[in-house]
Amino acid sequence: EPLQRIVSGPQAEKAWAQLESSHWVRDGSEDAEVIVYEFTDPNCPYCHKFWQLARPWVDAGEVQLRHVMVGILMADSAPKAATILAADDPSEAFAVSQHNYDQGGIQVAKDIPAAAREKIAANNDLMKSLGYFATPTIVYKNDNGEVGVKQGLPQGNEVERILGGPKP
Repeated sequence: EPLQRIVSGPQAEKAWAQLESSHWVRDGSEDAEVIVYEFTDPNCPYCHKFWQLARPWVDAGEVQLRHVMVGILMADSAPKAATILAADDPSEAFAVSQHNYDQGGIQVAKDIPAAAREKIAANNDLMKSLGYFATPTIVYKNDNGEVGVKQGLPQGNEVERILGGPKP
């Protein structure tokens, strides 16, 4: 355990810094005390499920999810992710995509700016370079400020640990 902490600590802190400067979409209050990064594919059913699970914390203003948009699961994943990033209000576009998830999510824009496609490619590369392979991959800080990583849908009490406490 101590060796793991020593090895993963600096790597995890570096990953956190890289995530801060990645291309993410804010989901929740700008004033939330808890920040959680999530590699999110717009077609990922487990990302959608985590979005649903997190609503009480996000809606209460306690947690801000920062969705690092990637496009890896399906042919239209990257175009959907780029459509969200290129929107006038990416947070609203992301919310629309999630609310309409069962109907296929957001409609791909006819004209996606090259810059938005490049941002998705950069996020895909970041995910790969950090050694993450699943969506969602969730990066959070625990009560001691240590960075934790969860690949895949959190189960049981993992949700509360990631989101900083009991359901509001």
